[in-house]
Amino acid sequence: QTYREDIPSIFSYNAICIISDNQDARAATFLSAWEWYIRWRTVEGHERVPKTRPQMPVLVRGMLDPTRLLDILQHFIVYKDLDGGEPVKILAAYHQYHAANQALAEAIKASSVKGDRRVGVIWHTQGSGKSLSMLFFAGLLIGHPALENPTIVVITDRNDLDDQLFGTFSQGQELLRQRPQQAKSRAHLRALLHV
Repeated sequence: QTYREDIPSIFSYNAICIISDNQDARAATFLSAWEWYIRWRTVEGHERVPKTRPQMPVLVRGMLDPTRLLDILQHFIVYKDLDGGEPVKILAAYHQYHAANQALAEAIKASSVKGDRRVGVIWHTQGSGKSLSMLFFAGLLIGHPALENPTIVVITDRNDLDDQLFGTFSQGQELLRQRPQQAKSRAHLRALLHV
């Protein structure tokens, strides 16, 4: 914490920090508060490992698998402005990583020649990080060659959720490789989609 206060620039390029005592193991970014250091609770995304088992092997085999680690570095780290201060680097949690990749696989299957063009995305609960999950998923969709640069329209049922998602997507322009637009009306949406 002394280095963080005195010379924070030495950590600018640090992507992931892992803290472990060989029983528990958690990961976050360097400037994350302790509450955001999360356990990587699964290896392949199918079964959660109980908290009672040693967490370091799960994190190493799950998060630090070379292919998965490169995917995380490229698609699952984003900067977000918190409370109007300096942007904070945010790392996806294990459930966001696996959900976005599974949703991508389903979207590719549904949009293929033999696909039925129908796909459900992800069921979220309050406080699960749905805005970031959707940002990570949208970034994967936009970047995948099989989807040929899709147009993504996010529809919400509440103005506050619409503003929250737009704010998150606006801060994730690097992942989206473009600036998101927020439609103000049906006519504005038609105009945006016409481009």
